[in-house]
Amino acid sequence: MIVARTVDELREAVLDRRLAGDSVGFVPTMGMLHEGQLSLVRRAREENGCVVVSSFVNPHAFSRLDEGDGNHRDHVRDLALLEHAATDIAFLPEVSTLYPPDDTTRVTVEGLTRQLEGASRPGHLDGLTTVMLKLVHLVGPARLYLGQRHAQQVVIVRRMLRDLFLNVDLVICPTVRDDDGLALSSANALLGIEERHAAPCLYQALKAAREAYEAGERSAEVLRWRMTDVLATESRARIDYVSVADASTLAELQRVTGPALALLAVWIGRARLTDNMPLAWDVAASESAS
Repeated sequence: MIVARTVDELREAVLDRRLAGDSVGFVPTMGMLHEGQLSLVRRAREENGCVVVSSFVNPHAFSRLDEGDGNHRDHVRDLALLEHAATDIAFLPEVSTLYPPDDTTRVTVEGLTRQLEGASRPGHLDGLTTVMLKLVHLVGPARLYLGQRHAQQVVIVRRMLRDLFLNVDLVICPTVRDDDGLALSSANALLGIEERHAAPCLYQALKAAREAYEAGERSAEVLRWRMTDVLATESRARIDYVSVADASTLAELQRVTGPALALLAVWIGRARLTDNMPLAWDVAASESAS
């Protein structure tokens, strides 16, 4: 496995593989790897001759220093996991590499980066979109792999790829969960023992909304109340938002008449947890955008 830390090192390593005839699959991460991210790497390994994984905590994607939690990244551990997963190239740039002092360009997907996560964490999604475009430009992948747990990011990146005519297939992989339904996330490391016991309430709330939908309920307000009612039974849960939104635009719905997502963000202790669940169709079945 090649470990690239500069733009030139990355470009040289990718070019060598591309000249050898390999297609390139790219998995962007923020490090602190867990099974959810590694499942993306394995999927990329199955479908490409060359797999590139980045590990970068973007300071422009966080409104508070503790959100990025960058000081706790264990690159030695992450690199060992990536090598075991047969990664070809690991890209670990410094902040100054992707954001030199005179960098002033930012990318915004209007209408998609101001709601939900964008409203709760100002600047987060603009920062994410900007660094995603930088990384896609540098790696030049045939396929880009994202997890469905980050549903809003998936919608934004899909629109960015389409609007900028980037010839990249977006592959959406299913959310990986613990046995009790909690979606795997690096934020879970912030949960204490009792908080960890409380955390599956997110999955239970989403499941309640989907079960109501499958039973015939189409009022988005009722579906939101189903989620809120479940979360209210857990004293440690502090709701940031619950949403039933159009799957393509993320606009809040009054009634579910087409593809839709149930989404939520909940604080449990120091951990801000997010999750989502398709209501009207299987998001993971719609895997490519170019």
